[in-house]
Amino acid sequence: MAEAILKQKLKWAGVKGIAVSSAGLNAEEGCKMSENAKKALRQLGVRVGAFRSRRLTEEMVKRSDYIVCMTESHRLAVDAEKAKSMADIAGGADIEDPFGGSENDYIACSHQIERACNVIMKKIMNGEDL
Repeated sequence: MAEAILKQKLKWAGVKGIAVSSAGLNAEEGCKMSENAKKALRQLGVRVGAFRSRRLTEEMVKRSDYIVCMTESHRLAVDAEKAKSMADIAGGADIEDPFGGSENDYIACSHQIERACNVIMKKIMNGEDL
């Protein structure tokens, strides 16, 4: 959901030249987005395109300028200086994965992600580092 939300916000703001992609530490390769995630995104007005899950690789880490992790434990697992947690960037708490949860769990998570992405967008628009 974070990838879709940030991409949509960048598009709405007319920001070009920033690539956003997501990958999980323990993601199963090639899975479609859950229906609850799609519903939560649509509720935010975020376009839901084709999505397939993928696992984070060392090559992805090397190619990235920033790695934004949903939780502090993920940031520690990535173990890269360019990795930051959403809480590091936007304040607040970790954003826990709603995987397997209810539609309301996904909606609550999407709102948490949206608030953090608003902070990221502000930093991007002001030319600040994450």
